[in-house]
Amino acid sequence: MFTVVSSRLPDCWVAELEDGQLTLAPKEWQRPGFWDDYFDDEPSACAEYERLRAEIFSQA
Repeated sequence: MFTVVSSRLPDCWVAELEDGQLTLAPKEWQRPGFWDDYFDDEPSACAEYERLRAEIFSQA
C-alpha cells in the first residue's frame, strides 16, 4: 500500500501495540476517535493533524 522513501522515522512517532496490531504514528493520532474526528472535520483534530504533518515533513 505504501512506498518507503526513507528508513528514518520522524521524532514524533511512537510505536503502540494493541490487540496484536503495531501502530507507528504520533501519539496524538493514536488516541481513540482521532481519525473519526479528523474525517468529521473537527477543528482541533484537523489542526493537530496539520501541525504534526508539518513536523513530519520538516524532518524528511
